[in-house]
Amino acid sequence: MMRYLFCESSPNFGGQEHQILLQMAGLGRAGHSCVLACKPGSAIAGEATRRGLEWVPVPFLNSLHLPSVWALHRLIRSRAVNVALCHSGHDANILAFAARTVLRRPVLLRARTYLAGRVRPGTVNRFVDRTVVPSEYLRRLIIANPAVRPGRVQVLRPIVPFEDLQKQSLFPLPDSLAGWLCGRSPVVVQAAMLRSEKGHRTTLDAITALKNRYPNFACVFAGSGPKEADLRRRVEKLGLVAHVCFAGLVVPVAPLLARADVVIMPSRNEPLGLAQLEALALGVPVVVSDAGGLPETVVDGETGWVVPAGDPGAWAAAIASAVDDPKEALRRASLGGDWVRAGFSGDAHLRALDEIVATARQPR
Repeated sequence: MMRYLFCESSPNFGGQEHQILLQMAGLGRAGHSCVLACKPGSAIAGEATRRGLEWVPVPFLNSLHLPSVWALHRLIRSRAVNVALCHSGHDANILAFAARTVLRRPVLLRARTYLAGRVRPGTVNRFVDRTVVPSEYLRRLIIANPAVRPGRVQVLRPIVPFEDLQKQSLFPLPDSLAGWLCGRSPVVVQAAMLRSEKGHRTTLDAITALKNRYPNFACVFAGSGPKEADLRRRVEKLGLVAHVCFAGLVVPVAPLLARADVVIMPSRNEPLGLAQLEALALGVPVVVSDAGGLPETVVDGETGWVVPAGDPGAWAAAIASAVDDPKEALRRASLGGDWVRAGFSGDAHLRALDEIVATARQPR
């Protein structure tokens, strides 16, 4: 049995926090011991409690918060932790300091789901034993810095919780959204934060070209973010008010993905993306851009459509192709679903994690 410590300093709950809880649950089922260190009152603390997962309060006020260092020191010693995982800068720094104050320090892993700013080679090479990333694309970005030791950065694919998605896909949609969708077809869904790099403007330009072809079509933006006001103004300018719904955060999102004729990811920058993987797991056709790690998740012509980022004409053509030939679209989605189940299951994730830990435990 291995003893794992997870650290998370964020007060919010998003994809990375969800992955932590999936990892803890999977490791627990495999017979390992897991505990989460997080801020009291944080969203992940509440969700961990709801799922029956153990957590302890650590304030994580800043990246050099000495009481937090001491709290992690005591936790590592009392639990005889073998492996400790962190994510954001605050908890990564605090964990690195705390682990070096114990006689037998655990293997330190840091998850990086995106790259903000320049790479700090010292953090990758010395603070932690391995940096784990969700895609080869993100790994290439990090090791492009010649000072980074390539062996310290490894790919760890996220968990796609298939059984949970299947159950959630049967949940009813919120009444307001279900009412808005009634009688509309085809349905295009983009589940992403409303930020510039997510490509919502490309979506709007593409569906503008399709509105006469499909008079009853519906496009649902599931998510919130700083670009919502700008996008709403553009919807009005393009005459799409009757066709576009700003649904806000839809939790869980599986019922909406299952309702879609096609799920799209037109991002201009995306380390990997999860919505398209979840859609494929549900047998829903997907169209993704050729940016970032997205092409690692969809094979054009085989498991979906891969389209140049920022090209509205190409996007309109791909969406129309998926809608007009549902038999072919579902064939691709079925193959994609099989591929996702093989590579993104909890078992596949834990096997990869075991291998990373084993290599990191070799003499330093």
